[in-house]
Amino acid sequence: MNGVPVPVVSRLLGHSNVRMTMRYAHLGDRDIEAVAERVGTAMAQIMLGPIHSS
Repeated sequence: MNGVPVPVVSRLLGHSNVRMTMRYAHLGDRDIEAVAERVGTAMAQIMLGPIHSS
């Protein structure tokens, strides 16, 4: 999790408790980074609107 505290990740993901986050903590860093990149891109497109999306 690259130094991000588990409770912070848990809240970011909308989990009701940290145990749910820990269930997925075994995923590889590459998997997590790939999903985070996809989420970030989607959020940027939503925030910028259809004019700026590619």
